[in-house]
Amino acid sequence: MTRTVITTGNAPALAAPLSHAIRKGPVLQVSGQLPLDPDTGKVVGTTVAEQTTQTLRNVTAVLKAGGAGPEDIVMLRVY
Repeated sequence: MTRTVITTGNAPALAAPLSHAIRKGPVLQVSGQLPLDPDTGKVVGTTVAEQTTQTLRNVTAVLKAGGAGPEDIVMLRVY
């Protein structure tokens, strides 16, 4: 099965040579999202709620770039 690298300018740039997501068949695996503004690279907000909201915006942008949406999430792990 082919692996496809997914990246988007609508999520923060990654510091390391990593991808925002990988698609393999019907599975899209998203990883490493932080509460960063995609335009500035700065942390958004000072509260857990504000930072969580930004992180989920970034996840949604990556999902969209991979042809999916929040409704397609099967598992979400938050640290």
